Amino acid sequence: MWRLFYPLRYFSLINNEKKHIDFWPTLALAVILALPFIIIPGSNFFAEGGFLDKLLGLISALTGFYVAALVAAATFTHPDLDKTIHVGAIALVTKDQDGHLIQELLTRREFACTVFGYLAFATLVLSLAAAFFVSLHSISVVPMRSLRWVGALFEPTPWLVARGVVVFLFSMAIAHVTVVTSLGL
Repeated sequence: MWRLFYPLRYFSLINNEKKHIDFWPTLALAVILALPFIIIPGSNFFAEGGFLDKLLGLISALTGFYVAALVAAATFTHPDLDKTIHVGAIALVTKDQDGHLIQELLTRREFACTVFGYLAFATLVLSLAAAFFVSLHSISVVPMRSLRWVGALFEPTPWLVARGVVVFLFSMAIAHVTVVTSLGL
């Protein structure tokens, strides 16, 4: 089962700047993307023809692009790809057989495969989630308010808060894919 999440080893990569590159630009871009859809009444994030629906085609196409880039990086024959990165060295943190953390310096090929593997996985999951939420948008929550245990969640205030959280989480995912794509390029 753990092999399904193998592409997430991108988050085990470390170097002096990666932590800042992953976090701050992603957060700034996510705020820029999410804020208009959270504060402007009637903004169209989830509905058909909305932001997520229009982005769905791009995200789906990017999945194929990242898989092709992964295959190219893994199979392209060039001696420079198999050299360890020394300037701006990037290490993968893993555990040895005794459970001790070790840092393994990556080659350019390993780094490119890790980045494009993560991006292919992230865009696949993002496109599935986007398709799910766009198709659920037309459901009316009014009848759900009468449900015994969860009805209060569908009142206007909690519903707007939940919508804002989901919009921000989608924006974080989209922003992170954008930032990592820039890093990979």
